[in-house]
Amino acid sequence: MAELAPRVRLGGGGGAIRVVDGRGAWWERLTGAAGFVIDEPEPAAPEVHEGLRAITSPVAVMRRRLRPDVIADASAGFVAPRHVVVDAWGGRTDAASLLRDAVGWARVLAGGALSVVARVDTPVAAVLALRADDGVGVSVTRVIGGGVGGAVAATALGATRVEARVDSASPRCEVAFDDEGGRRWAPVRRESPERLALRRIVDAVESGAALIDLAQLAADDAVIAHPS
Repeated sequence: MAELAPRVRLGGGGGAIRVVDGRGAWWERLTGAAGFVIDEPEPAAPEVHEGLRAITSPVAVMRRRLRPDVIADASAGFVAPRHVVVDAWGGRTDAASLLRDAVGWARVLAGGALSVVARVDTPVAAVLALRADDGVGVSVTRVIGGGVGGAVAATALGATRVEARVDSASPRCEVAFDDEGGRRWAPVRRESPERLALRRIVDAVESGAALIDLAQLAADDAVIAHPS
């Protein structure tokens, strides 16, 4: 936090930034601040997201399995893939959020919004067949096992193969590219997700720049809300 020290101090009131716990009805706590950080929000219904469009303060959503800086690395030099495959596995406690983050990675690697073609659910797994606006096919599988947390392995198959691996048990997110030149790795991101979220919201409040975190969250929540 050293670099943020001149810009951040504890405080309150309407000019402050509020960190909101994402458990429960987190959307009811987005009031009375200049900006908000939502820590791992639980999935919300479409009507909730519709109401959130009225919020004028910037909102940064902290999703540790779907970091904006790692997304930027994976999207660098984007070339539309032929197919995207995402596998996720984790505990039952946050199974819905894990599936949502897996869908988020599918959206990132497919390069745009996704629609549901088919979905199958079992007591321990969910499988989604999705399609991007440009016709790219996507498959997402989430398996429920023991323990807590979760991991995501996402692969875009095309002229350039892109692999992203995120594991709650490790602070390191891996992004790799394979093409005719061989394999190369994106630089390791060492900034903590908490510091990253705080830096982004401070920048947004100071500059007046818009953040698209809530729109992306709404898109991913809409996909996982699709019935099987």
